[in-house]
Amino acid sequence: MSAPEVGAPVFDPFEDGFVASPYAQYARLRDGDPVHHSKLLHGWVVTRFDDVGRLLRDPSVSSDIRNATPNPLTINELARLAEQERASRTVVLMDDPDHGRIRRLLANPFRPREVARLAERITERIGRAFDQLREQHGEGRVELDLISEFAYPQPVEIFSEILGVPDEDHPQFRYWAQCVARTVDPILSEAEREVCLKGLDDMYAYLEVVAEEKRAAPTGDLLSDLVHADDEGARLTHEELMAQLVTLYMAGHEPVASLLGSGTLALLRAPDQLERLRSDPTVLRNGVSELLRYDGPNQFVRRILTQPTVVGDTELPAGEVIYASPASANRDPRRWGDTAEAVDVDRPDAGQHLQFGAGVHACLGSHLARLQAEIAFAAIFERLDDLELAGEPEWGNRMFIRGLNSLPVACRINAGRS
Repeated sequence: MSAPEVGAPVFDPFEDGFVASPYAQYARLRDGDPVHHSKLLHGWVVTRFDDVGRLLRDPSVSSDIRNATPNPLTINELARLAEQERASRTVVLMDDPDHGRIRRLLANPFRPREVARLAERITERIGRAFDQLREQHGEGRVELDLISEFAYPQPVEIFSEILGVPDEDHPQFRYWAQCVARTVDPILSEAEREVCLKGLDDMYAYLEVVAEEKRAAPTGDLLSDLVHADDEGARLTHEELMAQLVTLYMAGHEPVASLLGSGTLALLRAPDQLERLRSDPTVLRNGVSELLRYDGPNQFVRRILTQPTVVGDTELPAGEVIYASPASANRDPRRWGDTAEAVDVDRPDAGQHLQFGAGVHACLGSHLARLQAEIAFAAIFERLDDLELAGEPEWGNRMFIRGLNSLPVACRINAGRS
């Protein structure tokens, strides 16, 4: 790649290689321009831990793009939302009071006690997945793509089962879920976006039929719970229900799949940390927190200022668009010390990462995401012996949720240990 021209932006998410390794750009911004105005994104990129945390917790900061001062990106997005009105009803684009109302209606199935009840089902499904891989590849040393053969399909399968989607329809939901995740990415081409929007329409049509079936005859699954959710007489409208189902599908699989890939890659590049987790299962929960901190999937959270606000040392007017970066914040040595750029599964404060956000918009499904990740990583450590890289990883071209498209590994798939 040629040297950048004089005056080129410090931050360029369109640069070749950015998605594969964004952390050098983040470090330059943290050190030299922590509240950086991006002409490419028509907004401010915020990268230091304290600044990102304050923005995420500030109740005056909005998630509703309609509060932004118009610029080419927001104008295009508002036009797309006008064409996809259902998408505008998602809780992640709302402020209070609608945000609080809908979040309360969604909350019960995602509370820690409810999520814990899913552990056995998730463990059984992941165990079956490794049994199938062993049957497919054999008992000797084999090569496989951990993303396409395990990390991506399993979170979709698990969430589909929890939601109440029939097994025979799970493969279709893998494709639709990928479409949903990509529609929000500003670096997606228009041609790709059109394909994804068609997939989104098909997903809506399917869910509308299933939701009506669950409304007439509840079957004790997540979709039935949401169709019949009631908070002191408040219910989700049909449009709100459809929007939340699509959002939950994206949030319920994409970050987990991405973490399984990036986390496994991080451990393969730090074999002492991999061995630490293999040898002591009690470290697993903290280890997952550290993998979320070290190379978690969520790169940016977009927010809009509703009043003049000082961010770092920069005073910004109302209407400015903010791209707060949990990924950068989670590598900030001002917070994490000299070892910020290293993975340390024994890091005592790893759980204070910002991967799940903070404040009223903190991730509703964080407990479910953690549970899936902990069970999946435990299975990887148990079932894949002599695990090592077998080729060059391939990163997906996504700005907001960063993840691998391919992770070739070599291993022996054992039969499981009782």
